[in-house]
Amino acid sequence: MMKVTDEIICIIASLIMMTFSNQTIEIKETPVVNKEQEIMTIIIDKIALNNKIYDHNSKENDIDKNVLLIPESDYPDKENGTVLIGGHSGTGKKAFFAKLNEIEINDKITLVYNNKEYVYIVDNISKDSKDGILRIDYPVRYNRLVIYTCHPNDKKSYLVINSHLDFTA
Repeated sequence: MMKVTDEIICIIASLIMMTFSNQTIEIKETPVVNKEQEIMTIIIDKIALNNKIYDHNSKENDIDKNVLLIPESDYPDKENGTVLIGGHSGTGKKAFFAKLNEIEINDKITLVYNNKEYVYIVDNISKDSKDGILRIDYPVRYNRLVIYTCHPNDKKSYLVINSHLDFTA
């Protein structure tokens, strides 16, 4: 049994049009976007972290599978945008941010997006209550990266890492 695809439908429609008219129809190939491919990579050398991040609409963008790109997140190339990333800490193979509590002020975090490196400098480390609201106390005039995970010493709180884009990198 042959699978009917958009491409086959396009070809059939074009043949019908050419049969019943004198028009020349140009068949354009539409690029296929694989939403399951990673769109970004997060690299934190200090804690030997190198993880893929998937698009908002990907089924792989799941905190129980990977580092999560939060739905409200911007991408690194948006001027004055905020990239919001979450992940599990603790133990096990899903604990991508198990060592995030080792991060310190002025450490570097790199996001690779569209073949470009965006280097962020950590400038604030805080704790936030787990009440369903992620508070970001940070000026909006900068490109920034906010990472959160469960706080290692307080089960009722998140560990929140705020950083700003290093334009000198």
